[in-house]
Formats: sequence, C-alpha cells, structure tokens
Amino acid sequence: MPADRRFRFLRWSGYTVLVACFLSGFFYRFAPATFAQSVSAALGASAAQLGVLAAWHFWVYTAAQIPAGLLVDRWGTRLCVTAGSLVTALGAGAQATAHSLFQASAGPVLTGLGLSVVFVGVMKNNAVWFSARHYGAVTGLTMLLANAGSVLAGSPSALLLHHMSWRTVYGSAAAISFLLAMSVLLFVRNGPGPQAELARAGAGRTESAWHGVRDTLRNRKLWPVFWCTIGTNGTFYAFSGLWGVPVLTDGFHLSNAQATVYTTLALACYGIGSFVIGLVSDRLGRRKPLLVVSSFAALAGWLLLALAPWRPGWSGLALYLLVGLAASQVTVSFATLKELVPGKVAATALAVANTGVFGASAVIQPLFGWIVDLTHHGPGPAGLHSYRIALLLPVVFGAVGLIGALRATETWCRNTEPDRAPSRAGEPADPLKS
Repeated sequence: MPADRRFRFLRWSGYTVLVACFLSGFFYRFAPATFAQSVSAALGASAAQLGVLAAWHFWVYTAAQIPAGLLVDRWGTRLCVTAGSLVTALGAGAQATAHSLFQASAGPVLTGLGLSVVFVGVMKNNAVWFSARHYGAVTGLTMLLANAGSVLAGSPSALLLHHMSWRTVYGSAAAISFLLAMSVLLFVRNGPGPQAELARAGAGRTESAWHGVRDTLRNRKLWPVFWCTIGTNGTFYAFSGLWGVPVLTDGFHLSNAQATVYTTLALACYGIGSFVIGLVSDRLGRRKPLLVVSSFAALAGWLLLALAPWRPGWSGLALYLLVGLAASQVTVSFATLKELVPGKVAATALAVANTGVFGASAVIQPLFGWIVDLTHHGPGPAGLHSYRIALLLPVVFGAVGLIGALRATETWCRNTEPDRAPSRAGEPADPLKS
C-alpha cells in the first residue's frame, strides 16, 4: 500500500473507532435520564438517591481526568483506550445485574473510570493525526459524531424499554464496549511513522508531566474559560443526563417516551451546534464573542426554565433546545484552552477543563435531587414547584459562567505561546480535505 494511502487509512480507521468509544461514553452519561423511572422502581431509590447513583459516573470521571491525561501521555492512546473500554464493559455489565443501590453503584463507578481515558485519547489522537489549522472544526466534528450516543440514550432507548428491560439494554451496551476495546487494539496507532509507537508511548516522564499539571493550574488565563464551560456544559450535562426527563414526567405528567423527546432534541441540537460553532469560530478568527453569547444564552435558558410560565409544547421545547445549543460552546472552549497554553501541556489543560465540567455535574445532580426531596411534601412524585426551585441551581452556575466568559482572553484562533509549543514537521494539511 502506498505511504499516503496507508497514512489516510490509519488516520481515519483509528479516528472512527475512537469516536465510537467516545460515543459510548455519551450513552452511559445520559441514559440515566431515560431509565430513571425504571431504575427507581426496581431499586427503590428516592430522587436524592437516584441523583447520587447517576453522579458516581461524574465523580469518578472527574477525579480520573488528570491521571488519565498522564497515562495517555506515558503509554499512548492505543493501550489506554483499550484498557478503558474493557473497564467500561465491566461497569455496564455490573449495572445490568445489580439488585441493590450498593451493587448498582459499581456500574457508574467503573464506566466513569474506564471512559476517563477516552476523552484525552480522542483529543490527543486528533492533535497527532490532524492539522492544527482547523482544530475547532475537527473538535466540533468529533463532538457531533460522539453526540449520537446521547441521542441514542434518549428516545431510541425509551422505545427499547417497550420491548426489553433496562438491564438488557445495559447488558447489550457492555458487549458493544468489549467489541470496541478489541477494535481499538486492532486499528488505533499512537501516531504516524515507524517509530511512533515507541516515541509517543514512552517519551514523557512522570516528573515533567506533573510539572505540566502545575504550570497549567498556575495559568490564570485558563480559569475564566474553565468557569464559563461549567456554566454551559456542567449544567446541561447534569440536567439532560438525569433531571430533564423527570421535570416533565413528574411536573407535567408526560409519559417517559414523550419526555425523552425533549432531551433527545436538546442533545441533537447540542451535537449539531458543536460542529457549526467550531466552523463559525474558525471562519471568524475569534473565540471570545462566541463564549460570551453562548454563556448568556445558557443563563437566559435556565432563568426561563426556573421562573417563566412555560409548558410542554413549543415553549418548553424551545427552552430545552436553547440550553442544548448554549452547551455547544464546549467546542470553542476546548479550542481556546489549547491556544492559551504551550502545545506540550495542551492535553493537560483540556483535562483540567473537563474535570471542571464533570465535577460540576457531579455536584449538581445530587443537589438537585436533594432540593426536590426537601421542597416536596406528601406522597407521590414531586410537583413542578419543587423542580422550579431546584432549577435555580443551574441558574447560579450559569451566572458564574457568564462572568467567566466576559473575562476570557481572546486568542484570535492562534497559539498565544508559539515559541514554547512543539512543532511537527510534515504535518498533514487539512483534515477535512484529506
């Protein structure tokens, strides 16, 4: 096979498999919203307990982000994502067979641990195999494709519940994760060139890697972007991953299948918006205006969901779509973070930001359930009043996120420290045209 043809095959086959792994992570992250009623009935869980159960995934995923980045830098994408996908399969299998809350907790713990290396692995693979000139567009395309997992976790999974149990769905997901692990081993390579596997898998030293973490945490330019991403994505992940469906089923008495249509469309809007906003940002040569606009949209959406007299139908759907579209800011956030640091610590900066997003989601999900339980009195499911009070929680995070966006540094779509960033000779030209 000619060298150029082999390069393209390795690049796109590896990219496809890694995006499929990333897609599975979105499914595991957002499926609890669809299965909330079934899991609650099967395990006898209250709203607060259900929030804690779902949040285990976010807590573990958050805690493992920076160590995952160090592991990928040390051992390479191929080995780490293969191992992570196997752990994810074990987690899905554990959740499928659980008969108590304690046993069920092993599921999100293991899936959160296994998937922690996938995000870093995908982003590092993009940086190694694709041109940096269109990083926003490539990141947006990755988010768009992976977001299919969250869409599958919505209405399609709700329809599956009419034909099979939630345990069967998780069992099937476990089998798919195992097959993905084998596919990563077969198709993914750590980089182009005959020495790539050795050079990239073992080049970094642990000591210098931790110095990169320290330098990243000391970079004051990163923190406004960190907070604005939490305001848009941390809130949306917590809501669409668990509480977006119960707000409609308990507050407005919609069926589970009807309610999941709202979160499914919001997640689809998030995925499409992630790709479009990346293209727009690259075309404008600007980052900050899009950070500010999306942060303002998120705050407006949460305020209206908490305080406005909306109902199921066009008004409710419009607000769900608004917070989903605002969350597409993540594409621009990741591009901005990459451009604010030297190339050698770009993956670490992305891991730090991802830690904030999922850490916020891990806090919001159980707190939301606790507020619902605290403000609900009497038998039966909670009413709309309790959910409106709980929706003030993402309003607070959204306000902090808008302040962060206003204080963010404009990078003009260029690396602000090019003298320290590593260069790669012979980098392929345009990933979208190759």
